[in-house]
Amino acid sequence: MNKITIEYNRVAKIKPKELISESQEYITWDYKESLTIDRKTETIEHIQNIGSGCIVSRKFQVQGGVEALLDDLDGDSLFEYIEGNPPDVVENPGEIKGYKITIELEKDGQRIIIGTFDKKGLPEDWEDFAEAVLDFMLFYGLGEILDPSIYNLIKRRKGEYIYCSVTFDDSYKTYYYLTDDDSIEVGDSVMVPAGIDDHLAMVKVVKIGYFKEEDVPFPMNKIKKIVRKAADVDFDS
Repeated sequence: MNKITIEYNRVAKIKPKELISESQEYITWDYKESLTIDRKTETIEHIQNIGSGCIVSRKFQVQGGVEALLDDLDGDSLFEYIEGNPPDVVENPGEIKGYKITIELEKDGQRIIIGTFDKKGLPEDWEDFAEAVLDFMLFYGLGEILDPSIYNLIKRRKGEYIYCSVTFDDSYKTYYYLTDDDSIEVGDSVMVPAGIDDHLAMVKVVKIGYFKEEDVPFPMNKIKKIVRKAADVDFDS
């Protein structure tokens, strides 16, 4: 599979709070979106045409990554089955959602799929495809320029101790642990001694603070230390 292009269109009638004119009760919003995964350019491009003068685009060029994503998809069977909506389905008169999928194959040319953008109008394997592409895109995030955990970072001064606030599992309650590892960041999973028996447990770092000995939020003679960052084997156990 060399290329997948998905075009989405939603046309909706919207009733404004104030009438535009006596003859026009509704305004029409023509929203378009496209997603292109291209083996040749090794890119994924996602474009939102939100309205007149408002276009949002994201482009990912990942050498080897886009190729691997396409290799994981079986071009011959991808989007092969669509259940379709029953004839008595009730349509929304104020909204139309449709799509067009173009698949370009190495040997078998081009396949085009057209339908309504809903559970039964989309291919049966759409959800698996969407999750795989979304995971790929979210992996790279939005960068660091606008990330408060980056621009609010205060460097540790000599003589200050590193106190990490951590949470266990899905609990919201936080506990302090001490570390001397400056590489630990908020969001990291680390291994700590827990309970009376000090058994090893995995926790998530949610906040990091630097304190002079006289200002520490938990007594130095009572606090436990982080053992290490979590490794792959810890997630498997």
